[in-house]
Amino acid sequence: MGAFALLSVVGAQAQTSFGLKVGLNVANIGGDARNTDPRTGVHAGFFATAPISERFAIQPELLYSQQGFKNDDFTYTYHYLNIPLIFKGTISGGFHLQVGPQFGILLDAKRKRGNITEDLSDNLNKYDGALALGLGYDVSRLQISARYNLGLSDVNDGNEKGATYPNNVFQVSVGVKL
Repeated sequence: MGAFALLSVVGAQAQTSFGLKVGLNVANIGGDARNTDPRTGVHAGFFATAPISERFAIQPELLYSQQGFKNDDFTYTYHYLNIPLIFKGTISGGFHLQVGPQFGILLDAKRKRGNITEDLSDNLNKYDGALALGLGYDVSRLQISARYNLGLSDVNDGNEKGATYPNNVFQVSVGVKL
């Protein structure tokens, strides 16, 4: 909410662009988790880019994101609505660095073994936080980026004392400015 309020102030001084983005996620659980494998998924959503100077811009996003992980017994699938607030700093040409916080809201969580699926939504933390770090390239109306979202919050809802399990997600995205 605050990001969009900031955009309206910044947008009054600079040309704000809006767009759509889609991409691939390679997600895993970190922290105290052992013997896990990544799970691939997708992300898709909207972005707004507001220049704040010649070299810097703010880019809030609203993304649906499939995350999770696998282990020997189960495949865990988490669906999030993620809201990153990315600060972009131009390096050279269209290349830029990305850094910023990401806030996530758990929409659904399932654990599957064979043909049996169990809903885990009530057992997990409803909110997620991450630090987004990435590299991107903007050319004309296209945005191409690679980003790592380092989980800062525990996926579990405090049901395992002392253990933490943050979401860690590598993303490759393509965006189109409208």
